[in-house]
Amino acid sequence: MPAEHSAAVGNSSFDPSHSIVVGPPNPELSDTLLLSGLSAAVTSSTDSAISTMQQRPPLPLPGTTGASRQRKMRVPSPSLLYTTEFKLYYLLYLTVAPHMAYTMYQASSPTRSSYAAYENELSEGWMLGRKVDLSDGQWDTFRSNLLKFTMAMLGFVVLNRVARTLIPAKKSIYGVLPQLWLTCVFGTLFIMVLSGASIVFIAGLAWGNYFLAKRCAGRRWAPAVFWTYNMLMLFANEHYRGYSFESIAAPLAWLDEWRGILRRWDIMFNLSMLRMVSFAMDYHWRIQQEQKAGAERIDAMALQIDTARDRVERACFAGNYCFGNYWAYLLYPPLYLTGPIITFNDFVNQMRQPSPATSLRATALYGLRLVAAGLLMELVLHTVYCVAISKWAHWDEFSVYEISLLGYMRLTFIWLKLLIIWRFARFWAMVDGLETVENMRRCMSNNYSLQQFWRDWHCSYNRWLVRYVYIPLGGRKTSSWNTFVVFTFVALWHDLSLRLLEWAWIIALMFLPEALATWIFNRPQWKSKPYFRFICSAGGAINIVGMMIGNLVGFGDEGVDKMLRKIFSKEGALFLAITFVILNMHLQVMFELREHEYRKEYAAAAQNNQTNTPDQHSSTTHAKHK
Repeated sequence: MPAEHSAAVGNSSFDPSHSIVVGPPNPELSDTLLLSGLSAAVTSSTDSAISTMQQRPPLPLPGTTGASRQRKMRVPSPSLLYTTEFKLYYLLYLTVAPHMAYTMYQASSPTRSSYAAYENELSEGWMLGRKVDLSDGQWDTFRSNLLKFTMAMLGFVVLNRVARTLIPAKKSIYGVLPQLWLTCVFGTLFIMVLSGASIVFIAGLAWGNYFLAKRCAGRRWAPAVFWTYNMLMLFANEHYRGYSFESIAAPLAWLDEWRGILRRWDIMFNLSMLRMVSFAMDYHWRIQQEQKAGAERIDAMALQIDTARDRVERACFAGNYCFGNYWAYLLYPPLYLTGPIITFNDFVNQMRQPSPATSLRATALYGLRLVAAGLLMELVLHTVYCVAISKWAHWDEFSVYEISLLGYMRLTFIWLKLLIIWRFARFWAMVDGLETVENMRRCMSNNYSLQQFWRDWHCSYNRWLVRYVYIPLGGRKTSSWNTFVVFTFVALWHDLSLRLLEWAWIIALMFLPEALATWIFNRPQWKSKPYFRFICSAGGAINIVGMMIGNLVGFGDEGVDKMLRKIFSKEGALFLAITFVILNMHLQVMFELREHEYRKEYAAAAQNNQTNTPDQHSSTTHAKHK
C-alpha cells in the first residue's frame, strides 16, 4: 500500500536522535477489534449492576496484549515556500489558472456556434444574466427539493431536541433507547412520504436481515449468510425495479399508485443495505467475543467510550441490538438518503453518550462552509456548462485544450455535487448532536495518491469497506487480490452495469503500479536524494491522469470515449506534454502543503511531549519511592 507523502518526501533522512515519540492505539488491538468486534449479554437487570461495571477497569480482549505501541515521528524538512523555485510556481498559478477559467467560460459562451445544439439542456438562471446547467438529474432533484428537505430536517431536529429534554437520557442496556423512540416514529413517517406504500418492502427486507442476524450471529458461517442475503436483495431490487404490488396480488394494484416522492425507493436502499450489513456483523462479532471473554468483561468496556474509535470498535450492550434501535438506525432522517455512513455501534454509542465534537460553534462554522460551497456550485453552473456539453458530446467543435478543461470540470462538478449533498446531511446530523465522518476531506485537485484519493473521496464508505470487507478478507496480507474484490463490490453496489465494472477494475489495476513504485522508492537511499521529490511528482502526475481517465469512464457520459480519443491523439501530444510538466509543478506545491500540515502535527506532538514528560517522570519517581 502506498505510503503518505509526509513520510516519504523530504531531503533529510530519518534521524532517530531527533525524533519524538507519540503513542497511538495498539495496531494489533485495532485489527482484532475490526475483525472480531466485541460481544456480551446483559448479566444484570438493575442499575446497581451498571454502577459496579463502571467501577471496574477496562479489560483487554482475548489474544491482545493490551499494551500500546509507539511510533517515532521524523523531523520535518525545511520549508520551501519562500524559495525562488516556489516563486516560479506562484507565477504559474497567477497566469495559468485565470487562463483556464477564461477558456472554460468562452467554451460555454452563447456566442459559440455549438451553443444552440445543447441550449435545450439549460434552465433559466439568476446570476450574471446567464442560464444555469441543471442537466444532471441528481443535482436537479436535490436543488429543486432543497427547501422541502431543509424544512423536514429542521422539524425533525426541533422535535428530537424537545423530546430529549422531556425524556431523561439513560445509558440503557435494555431494548430501545428512550432517545430513539421519536426517531423510529418520525423516520417511519419520513419514509412513507418519500416512498409511500413501498415502506412495506423496506420493512420486510430489513426484518429479514434482522431475523438472520438474531438466528445466525456467533456461528462461523454467519457472515456468508448475511452477505448472501444482502447481495441477492440488491440484485432482486434492481431486477424487479423496486417490485410491484400488482405482481404479488391483483387486488393490491392500487397501492402501486401511492409510491411517494421517490418512486424508485430501491435506488436509495443501497445505503440501507450497508447499514443492514453493519448491524448484522457488529452483532455477530459481539456474540463471538462474548463466547471468548464473557458478557461482563465486554460490558465493562462498553461503558468506557472515550474516543471516536471506541464508539466503532466497542460493542453495545446485548439488549441494544434490538429491532427498535435497528429500525431507528436504518431510517435516521438526516442520513437516510445520502449518508455519510455510520456503523451501528457508533450510532447507538452516540445515542447513549453524545459526542462533544458537535458543539454550537463547530456546527455553525460547518453550516457557513456548506452555504459557501452551494454558492460556488451556482457560480460554476452559470459559467461553465460542462454537464450539458458532455451529454451533447460533439467534441469536434472544441480544441483539445477545451475538451480537457471541460472533462476536468465535469469531474469537479461531480466532486462538488457530492460534497454539498453529503455536507447537507452531515450538517443536520451535527445539529441533532450526531457526529459522522466527513466525506470529501480534500479537494479533488489536491490528491495525487490513488490510495489517499479513495480514502478522502467517500471517506465514510471507505471506512465501511475496510471494516466489513477488506480486513475480514485478510487485509494487507491478501491485498493483491483483496483490492479487486473490494472494487468489484463497489461497482456492483453502485449499479449493475458493465461500465462500472470496467471502472472498478481500472482503479484496482492502478493500485498495483503505485504499490510497486512505493515499495521501490520508499527507502532511505532514495529519500536522501535531492531529486527524490521530483520522482514523486512524476509518479503523482501519472496517477492524476490515470484517475481522471478511470473516473470519466465510470461516471462520465456516453461521449467520454470520443473525448479521450481526441485528447490522446497526435493533435493532443504537445498538449499532454505541457500538461505533464505543469502537473509536476502543481504537485511540488501539494507536497509542500502536506509537509506544512505535518510540521504542525509534529510541533503539536512536541508540545504535548514536553507537557507530559514532567508528569510521567514524577509518577515514575513516586512509584520507585513506594
